[in-house]
Amino acid sequence: MGLIDLGVIAVVMLGVTWAGHRLSGTITDRQGFFQAGGSMPWWAVSASIIATVVSAVTFVSVPAAVFAPEGNLTYVQVIIGLALGKVLVARLLARPFYQSQNLATSYEYIGARIDAPTGTLSMALGLLLNTINSGVKLLTASLVLDVISGWGLAGCALFIVSISALWGALAGIKTVIWTDFLLFLLFAAGAIFALLYTLGEITMPLPEALLWLDQQAKLVMFDFNTDTSKSGTIWAGVIGAICLSIAQGSTQGTWQRVKACRSVDDACKAFDFAALFYVVHLLILGVGLALFVFYAEHGIPEGLAAELVDAPDRIFPHFIATELPIGVSGLFIAAIFAAAISTLDSALAEGADLTVNHLYAPLRKDRSERHYLTMSRLFMVVWALIFFALALFFSRYSAQGLLQLTFKLPNYIYGAIFASILLARFGIGSLRLILSGVVLASAIVAYLATNGVAFFYWCPISGGAMFAFVWALDRRPLDWSGVAER
Repeated sequence: MGLIDLGVIAVVMLGVTWAGHRLSGTITDRQGFFQAGGSMPWWAVSASIIATVVSAVTFVSVPAAVFAPEGNLTYVQVIIGLALGKVLVARLLARPFYQSQNLATSYEYIGARIDAPTGTLSMALGLLLNTINSGVKLLTASLVLDVISGWGLAGCALFIVSISALWGALAGIKTVIWTDFLLFLLFAAGAIFALLYTLGEITMPLPEALLWLDQQAKLVMFDFNTDTSKSGTIWAGVIGAICLSIAQGSTQGTWQRVKACRSVDDACKAFDFAALFYVVHLLILGVGLALFVFYAEHGIPEGLAAELVDAPDRIFPHFIATELPIGVSGLFIAAIFAAAISTLDSALAEGADLTVNHLYAPLRKDRSERHYLTMSRLFMVVWALIFFALALFFSRYSAQGLLQLTFKLPNYIYGAIFASILLARFGIGSLRLILSGVVLASAIVAYLATNGVAFFYWCPISGGAMFAFVWALDRRPLDWSGVAER
């Protein structure tokens, strides 16, 4: 990576930092730092919602999954499920979250709807989920930078997480949302340009290329196979992704964005339009197809072919580093950083919010808001170090493909989280019943994993069983309002 590329990256990072800071204004208390005081426009919140999903994992691993020898477009099934999941989150959670009063976190909401110990249990599961997801996504972005810069995985991870912590610490969730909005525009433009540029480097006419891709079985979008060991079917992709979206909807990141909106209708609108923004994923799938045709025409270098055996996600970073003009490659690298940082700064804000409001503030009562703001920024740094260490640990598993790693690891606990937020939404359960349900869900996940059932099924099966178990024993009627107050 030359000085020009480094200069482009520096200009982009400094420009986004300046713009995010100017748009955020001044923060004086925790409510403003973690919930933006209900002052954010819905379209910025909507872009931020999708920006936390379109991570470097998406930008790098989705093209790699299409490029792989057995790859195709069946990831479309997951995209459909994720988009439908956002629409369901708007209906199930956004409205009751917004209308609930005097609650600081989504886990206080669960505690108010069921009981306080259950809220604490849910917070522990949520923090675990946030940590696992962030460690994997930081690893992916670091892998990209390492391929291009040669700084080493540790140096790259430290650079990315430091920028994320800086942006999150400026003005909390307001800076996160505004920078996410700007970064979403950047990586959406990067996806469009990547597709157009790669197509321009292909000599084969487009109709002929599409026909050839179809002959290679690369254009397959839907798989209706009922074999539960396959993760690339429409049943696994759509049903699994919908349940994952609802489970993610229980996290503090969702609560922060709902409360940041100016009205309850704006909160619902933000999630509805976020579903439309998944079109970016379709563009990135197109990049994978274009790369497959490009290297079929030009041949894969021998050294790269050997690397892809152990690190299949390096194909797009290699293309950026070796095929793009100087300066343009810097913009692409900045776009991938944007995808990574837009996920990590949100995760840091979420972790700091829960640490301060659930753990620190109850132990240090009657302190000033200025003190709590200082501690909020400090805990962002602490979480940044945790994500950094976890990314280095996960690096030993990157040979299986980071897209698989990203979806598989959280599914060990997604079922319990999915069931917990639904139980809270409808006001049923108790700590004793939910603890028993978590044990049941964990046992089911262990059974499914041992018997080769695809990980996309783990959440709906284990979470559905836990919900049915608790509801059957609790025997209370469903509370459809979903609103809580403390």
